[in-house]
Amino acid sequence: MKLLMESWRKFLNERMEFGEGYEKWLHGEGASRIDGSVAGLDCEAQSTKSQCLIDYGFKKVGEGSFREVWTLPDNPDYVMKTATGDFQDSKAQAEMNKAEADAIVQTGYPELVPKIYDTADDYQWIVVERVKPYSLHDDSWVKDFFPELVEIMNETRANLRYQDDPTKLFQDYLMLRRDELKGGSQSPDPAFKSRERDIWVTNVDEFGGEEAVRELDIRVDQNPLFTKLLDLVTEQELGIWDIRSGNVGRGIDGRFVLLDLGYGLETDQKGKTVFPEPRKYA
Repeated sequence: MKLLMESWRKFLNERMEFGEGYEKWLHGEGASRIDGSVAGLDCEAQSTKSQCLIDYGFKKVGEGSFREVWTLPDNPDYVMKTATGDFQDSKAQAEMNKAEADAIVQTGYPELVPKIYDTADDYQWIVVERVKPYSLHDDSWVKDFFPELVEIMNETRANLRYQDDPTKLFQDYLMLRRDELKGGSQSPDPAFKSRERDIWVTNVDEFGGEEAVRELDIRVDQNPLFTKLLDLVTEQELGIWDIRSGNVGRGIDGRFVLLDLGYGLETDQKGKTVFPEPRKYA
């Protein structure tokens, strides 16, 4: 798996040019300023100290509890996530970077996660495609990528609580389909029960009846993105409630991207990071 990741990254890097500023930072060369002076002379190669990144032309565009995010000096379509910031636990922060970098191979669904283009050997930094997230409480991603759900909801005058909350409708329906595949007993809101199918769906009268539910299944199954996402959450046991505004976005190519798979935070009794079992290929 490690060789696969390295080969894939090399393949991409041969076709990717991040620019002079990034290359000089990567190799510890001085960066020329507009006034003719040289920046970064006191910085080690690949230093993630804020002043060093600023000297080389990186711009800080975000930060969280675990990591900071910087745009590359010459290409704002790509960002660097550094194991720095208020969390002050570089080992745990690097594990977050490693988990994100490994996720593209770990899940077997690279099209659904941000693309990783380069990493430090110790994962103190990773270079990732810049994803435009949907802001908190912006439910328009459901209509943009899963219009079938919104269409059915509007056509059948679904339960009024879903009219103002398409994200919950998406989450409940995705959980419904996942539990059908797993044959498990977990369920969303108890209002989601159908006598005929013995599965969990919205109150059939308010939703539009069993025929509407069957029509929804038919339409959604024609959406390959939903099918891939269903396979991913089923195989990797991802938290469906984390698929929401703020945690989803558009990649550089406009595709649907999950921003937080929940990897890298769970540990075993020895403190080692626990990942889901790798996907098995035929």
